[in-house]
Amino acid sequence: MQAIDDKQQAEALNRVIEVVRDLTRRRVSSVVIFDLDGTVLDNRPRTLYILREIAEYYDAELPQLWAAMEKPQGLNSIAYTLADTLARIGVDDPREVAFIEKEWGKRFFTDTYQRFDFPLPGAKRFVEEVHAAGATVVYLTGRDVSRMLVGTIDSLRQFGFPVGIAGTMTVVKTDIEQDDAIFKQDTVEYLQRLGTVVAVFENEPANSNLLLEAFPYADSFLLLTHHRPDAPSPDPRLVQIKNFQRRG
Repeated sequence: MQAIDDKQQAEALNRVIEVVRDLTRRRVSSVVIFDLDGTVLDNRPRTLYILREIAEYYDAELPQLWAAMEKPQGLNSIAYTLADTLARIGVDDPREVAFIEKEWGKRFFTDTYQRFDFPLPGAKRFVEEVHAAGATVVYLTGRDVSRMLVGTIDSLRQFGFPVGIAGTMTVVKTDIEQDDAIFKQDTVEYLQRLGTVVAVFENEPANSNLLLEAFPYADSFLLLTHHRPDAPSPDPRLVQIKNFQRRG
């Protein structure tokens, strides 16, 4: 997959804002949909922090992880799956891997650790401008209500994203076990009633393809950050971008 160039990216993102402004002038409700993990927010810092914390707490029990965390580990060492991440940093003892996976799972999917996520370049400014132009900003995420809603709101708020105010909506799963794609498919009908969907932003090709079919007249963007290893090929109609920066 290859992203469009910086100039094309800037033009495509600016076009979204202009379409929203035009609809607002005509008093037509508009909607722009954003996924969170890997789209608006980079959750790799969350995993990196958790691994460092586990290494500190269990240094004697996890010598490979302790040795790995003694070295500088950048975000590029964090893969989509935890197993691949551990392999990258040299943790291959099956006992250690199993222990780390258990401890990581206790932390990653909770309110507490979401504060370590970080916005993608340009994301906050772009979402702010979309909201100011008059669109309803919908954060459509596979995070769940019981473990992650409070942390999601706090994370967005700490970085200055519009959240919890008029013209914003945060939609999460009620069922922890529900597949993300099925959850988003089930939510489509409701989103269609909110207004004209101008644009959709996702990082998972499967979800992007699904939402492209659901909103065929919207601009559908695929963020080239990270995605499931078994992801399908992205629809060629998707606009593939690196982040939300508008240069060029």
